[in-house]
Amino acid sequence: MKSIRYLLIILSSCILGSCIVHAPKYTGIEEVLQLKPGMTKEEVSQTLGIPPYDLKSVNDSATVYIYKYRTTDRKTVPLAMNKTNGMKAKGKWVDLFISYGLDGKAKSITSCSDCEATDIKERKIDINSIIMLLTITIPSVMVYFGLKTP
Repeated sequence: MKSIRYLLIILSSCILGSCIVHAPKYTGIEEVLQLKPGMTKEEVSQTLGIPPYDLKSVNDSATVYIYKYRTTDRKTVPLAMNKTNGMKAKGKWVDLFISYGLDGKAKSITSCSDCEATDIKERKIDINSIIMLLTITIPSVMVYFGLKTP
């Protein structure tokens, strides 16, 4: 019985520990569309719901911060593709550059969808392999302990 408990602890820690994703904090296109030149850095962060991701440049007249947002794609069956059908799906990460003047207000808002891709570090276990492992291992362990007891 102790062996089964240890086996379940090991299996659960492997399953829960391998589903960790490292990704940047990001916002959506809906929030980005609400931005306007003349907003302060605090207003921009409040509208987007995130702080700046990185600092791009600083010079005598402006400071440029980088924010991340994610586009919205759609999933649909290729044979039934129309202009408006399908389900919403999360798309790629896009860099948003906001240039602030010396007065602390946004002068320009630009995005860069062709910039370098954001690296996402992800460790996943395939659900099919987990199911196969459980359907083979658990009955085998039960048979083993069933035959072992007198």
